[in-house]
Amino acid sequence: MKKYLFIVATALAITSCETTLKTARTESVPYAMYNATVADLEVSPNRVTVTTTPSKEVQKGGMSNVKADCIQKALGTDYDLLVEPQFVIQIKKTFCGKKIKSVTVSGRPAKYKNFRSLPDAVWTNEVFREKNKQK
Repeated sequence: MKKYLFIVATALAITSCETTLKTARTESVPYAMYNATVADLEVSPNRVTVTTTPSKEVQKGGMSNVKADCIQKALGTDYDLLVEPQFVIQIKKTFCGKKIKSVTVSGRPAKYKNFRSLPDAVWTNEVFREKNKQK
């Protein structure tokens, strides 16, 4: 009986621990894609400062996810982006790792306005549009 129990335990130990490694490759495209739409940026003269405590789900996404969540809370629904964001992040070291206690972001909120297409003269300018060198 001990022999069968040992075999079953060994088989479960070998099959239950599996590591999957996934990689992806991207193919370089020889032609650049350009967007012909531009917009003006209306920046608010007043700075906004918001302090938040990120949830566990947000922290699992990494530091960039924590910063993006704080910026989104600072902007609300009135603005599109935060110009010159500055972060103050308080981290507490625990037995199991690190925990982010609070994130403070400060910056100037801005809105996109006056969407329009670029004229053809800009697209034909070699300084603006780099030529792709094919080998």
